[in-house]
Amino acid sequence: MDNRKPRIGIAGLGLIARTHATAYRNLAGSVELATVCDTNAETAAAFAAEFGGRPTTDLDAMLADPDIDVVDLILPHFLHHDAATKALRAGKHLLLEKPVAPTYEAAVDIYRTAQDAGTHFMVAENTRYIAAYQAVHELLRDGAIGEVLHVRTELRSNEKQHLSEPGNWRTKYELGGGLVLDTGAHSFYLISWLLGEFAELRGVGRKLFGLPNEIEDTADVYGSLKSGAHFACTFTSISEIPHSERLELFGTKGGIVLDQMSDPVVKLYQGDHDFSGTVVDSVPFGPDAWRPGGWHFESVLTEVTDYVTALLAGHPPLIDSRDTVYALRIVDAAYESIRSGAQVSLADVTRADIAPAGR
Repeated sequence: MDNRKPRIGIAGLGLIARTHATAYRNLAGSVELATVCDTNAETAAAFAAEFGGRPTTDLDAMLADPDIDVVDLILPHFLHHDAATKALRAGKHLLLEKPVAPTYEAAVDIYRTAQDAGTHFMVAENTRYIAAYQAVHELLRDGAIGEVLHVRTELRSNEKQHLSEPGNWRTKYELGGGLVLDTGAHSFYLISWLLGEFAELRGVGRKLFGLPNEIEDTADVYGSLKSGAHFACTFTSISEIPHSERLELFGTKGGIVLDQMSDPVVKLYQGDHDFSGTVVDSVPFGPDAWRPGGWHFESVLTEVTDYVTALLAGHPPLIDSRDTVYALRIVDAAYESIRSGAQVSLADVTRADIAPAGR
């Protein structure tokens, strides 16, 4: 890049792209949204009319365009590896929506390609930017509940419409569909960020709702961390309540309960007679996740802003993208257990496997 504003191209103009584009519009003094790309020409034209940029349906041309400095990929999972590696090898800075790829192997290849390219790379894992989780991270850092013995997560969504659409990529494993891949990547990143690496796990996946697809709509993954703590994660894509997330942490001195559908969102309890608990006032209540003010929408705005700010300042973003790749290793292990019914050991799996010495 020269002294002009970095020029951004977005590929994949679905729901999340609108939040990304809102962030770029807020940063209009620092960046320019130059190109917007979608397989549907009408979608691209309408998006460009609202947010700016030149509409196109030619992804390869956008990735190769010398006038594009930053590529923002928000594509179906099965397209991530090919598009991401093309962008990186073309010398583009890259913001890549989570999960990194459908498999750990592909995710590692993307990460290592980014390291070799030396461009500004980040996986857009909004979990790191959710205000409630940042507050919990601070409480754990300060020792508010002592040693963590047990952690539980619950991610609830309703994907019945998408899962009912013939040909939708979410309905087939080979296209990157799968509940544990799509939502488990969030929980596994969150747990490893807060508490460290996984030691072993078991997974159970079920299809409980009669929709014309092959993927699980309900799953549980549980086991132990290398710290010795127990973990349990529950996922569903057929809930008839709003999209939301819940986290519970139980330690030797207290506990933390976080639920995006509760007001207050985060409460700290210190002892079994602390019936009132302590409200964490810094976390706003925004249950309508996908709209301005909602916990998800605001985390994505913050995420994209951090990526751009770090790019302009020449320093790494807040999130370490290697940790999002590690989360894919846990996803792979969960599916291995779901298929086999057996426990899977992760004792010898570390983040260091992702980036060997010298990279």
